[in-house]
Amino acid sequence: MRPAIGLSWGVVSIAGALIRCALLILALTAASASAVHAQTHTPTEEYRLKAAFVYRFPQFVEWPAEALDGHEQVSLCVTRPNPFGALLQELVAGETLNGRSLAVREIDRPSDVHGCQVLFIPAAETGMKAVLDAANMHAVLTIGESPRFLDDGGVISLQVIGRRVRFEVSPAAAERVGLRLSSQLLRLAIRVRGAS
Repeated sequence: MRPAIGLSWGVVSIAGALIRCALLILALTAASASAVHAQTHTPTEEYRLKAAFVYRFPQFVEWPAEALDGHEQVSLCVTRPNPFGALLQELVAGETLNGRSLAVREIDRPSDVHGCQVLFIPAAETGMKAVLDAANMHAVLTIGESPRFLDDGGVISLQVIGRRVRFEVSPAAAERVGLRLSSQLLRLAIRVRGAS
């Protein structure tokens, strides 16, 4: 009889150890999921704000007539991976700019830039310079977030400073592609570079 009791205690000890191990794994998994959620929550808020900027910037820009001739809509393009998800699409739904509807289009390569009036290039875009160079062949308002975006020829650079989204502008880059930026936009920028 004694061995059976010892055996059951051994089984209970092993079962208890397995349960403790399972609980530990469950706790670690929950903690890991919370950490991942915390990491993805911040960018979502950041990109919610950046989407609002991308949506509003075209109101402060004048395109040459030939850039919009024959277009019934103003295309706000985003290179993949699109950090906005559906946010930008939701913002522009039903909205117009100078009588043209706003539309969001995702692009994959530099040749897709044709037909874009606005182009957002996220920092995660590995071919940023090639896409930017292609956009700079057309009257496209380029908006980015990489540290060297304006140095590489972009028009507007979004930055997070003190948990707030701010922007720098390059009127010279805008002029090179035939765009005119309003003085109001220039006043709102934290820095104006290369003004002519």
